[in-house]
Amino acid sequence: MSERPVMKTRTLLTAAVAVSLIAGAAHAASHARDIFIKEQDQNGDGVVTKDEYAATRAIQFAKTDADNSGALSQAEYVAEFKARLEAKLATSDMTPEKKAEERMRQMRQTDVRFGVLDSDKSGGITKAEFDYSGWRMFVTHDTNNDGAVSAADPIKSDQTT
Repeated sequence: MSERPVMKTRTLLTAAVAVSLIAGAAHAASHARDIFIKEQDQNGDGVVTKDEYAATRAIQFAKTDADNSGALSQAEYVAEFKARLEAKLATSDMTPEKKAEERMRQMRQTDVRFGVLDSDKSGGITKAEFDYSGWRMFVTHDTNNDGAVSAADPIKSDQTT
């Protein structure tokens, strides 16, 4: 068997994992364990419990659901993401050109992420769909399966701190 099919398979698998991680990280559920902890740790103890994370996610959903419809419209989803992106870019040391490129790249992906998160294709992200995407990221970081995310969770080879 030649090297080319193996490399192509690895490339496709890497791309598939990347897309699934992007889809699973809606609304500040970071791919990096230590950033995840920093963003989700409400009491500052360095540990994100399931209850703590559920409370943070409920707050995020309620803030994003501007019309209180019980589902996130595409406009609400995009507005929330854009606000976070702009805040991140405002503190970045990127050049204005690089910021513009990053903004364009990230904003193009919002439609893709919205489509993936709206798994029932209803035109809105329900609380259940929102929660599911978040719990996938929680489980990704809870590598020691103790029901909490902390520095005690070993980082998988495909994750960062």
